[in-house]
Amino acid sequence: MMKFTDSILHNFLPKILALVLAVATWFYVFDLVNSDSQRKETIADILSRTNFIVKEVPVKPVFIGKTPAGFKTVFDDIKVKPASVAIFGPEIIVSKVVELKTDRIDLAEYTRSVTLRLSVHSNVKSLQLDGKVVEVILPVFPVKEDKPIKIVEEGKKEVKGSIPEATGKV
Repeated sequence: MMKFTDSILHNFLPKILALVLAVATWFYVFDLVNSDSQRKETIADILSRTNFIVKEVPVKPVFIGKTPAGFKTVFDDIKVKPASVAIFGPEIIVSKVVELKTDRIDLAEYTRSVTLRLSVHSNVKSLQLDGKVVEVILPVFPVKEDKPIKIVEEGKKEVKGSIPEATGKV
């Protein structure tokens, strides 16, 4: 019986201190779990505090590379359909979006006019634009080279030069 009493009384103060801290921790956690100020918010609560807006944002095509030799891209005639896309989201996020950009278009790949279906992207990471697609009409034409001609007038030396190809306009 002596050994039992000795094992209880051995390091008695640290044992009492540990018991007091355990009970205090239990009351603290119990209060946190059951307190009204720490209740879980529902999605409806969060959404009711957020202002959602719809905004029309222009779409700009992104180009890389150069048009192949002998061809030219007429940048003034490039068309994006639709020219703007409606985005929806929290006002704090949507208000930061100024423009949307397409997938990259490598100009070196095209030697004729094409219509491309491209995804749209935003510089704001938290804005999801999955499924937003636009058509970009990319006009590419062969370059008409100047044809060399010889002009010889009576009594004069031969003059070499070039004139642009006739366009049929008067």
